Order: sequence, then structure tokens, then C-alpha cells
Amino acid sequence: MSSSDKQISGALAVIILIHIAIPVAGLAIASCFYLVVYLNLAVSVALLLYWLQKQIRIQQHFIELREVIVLGFEVVIAGCSIYAMVTEPVSSLRFIHVVFSGIHLLAFIAFFIFMLLFKIKKLF
Repeated sequence: MSSSDKQISGALAVIILIHIAIPVAGLAIASCFYLVVYLNLAVSVALLLYWLQKQIRIQQHFIELREVIVLGFEVVIAGCSIYAMVTEPVSSLRFIHVVFSGIHLLAFIAFFIFMLLFKIKKLF
């Protein structure tokens, strides 16, 4: 395993640990709910910006249905996060954000397993 593979794997492992720690802290301490909201917003915006800059670099654009579904889901998560920051949190909103954070966690774990099974030469 090359050093860049180790760095990417290490960064992904840290992201997974953060995704585990923040919802647990948010469930244990009610005032930590906003950490889950900020985490969801940061991940959604990061994924949307990554997709946008990738689309700017390529010459031919082929947008598939599953790509549109994932992007739409990330826009919904970002919108719910902004809504949660603006309004007073209710219990259903807390549950929704924990579920969103869990979905992100499962996606990161799947990517981590995929990365360990197959050699990825570069992330971009």
C-alpha cells in the first residue's frame, strides 16, 4: 500500500470515527444536537462542491439517474440542516438528522471497504 493510499485510508477512518462520535454525543447530550446538524451540512456541501468541480473539469457530461438521486438527497440534507439551524429543533427533526448522519456513515464505511478491497490510484 502506497503512502497516499495510507493517507486517504487514514483520513477516511477519521471521518468515520467523527461520524460515530458526534451522533452518540448528540443523543447523550441534548445541547450537542447542533453538532449533528453541522456535520450533515458540512458533508452535504462537501459532496456537492466535489461533484460541481468534477463536472466543471470534464468535457462531456453524462449525468445518470443514480447521480441525480444522490445529489437530490444531499440537497435535501443541506436544506434540512439549514432549516434546523434557523428554527427551534423538535424531536422529529433530531431523529431525521441522526438518520441522515447514519446514512452518511454507512456510505463512508462502504467506500472504505471498497477502497481496501480495490486499489484506487487517485481520488480525483
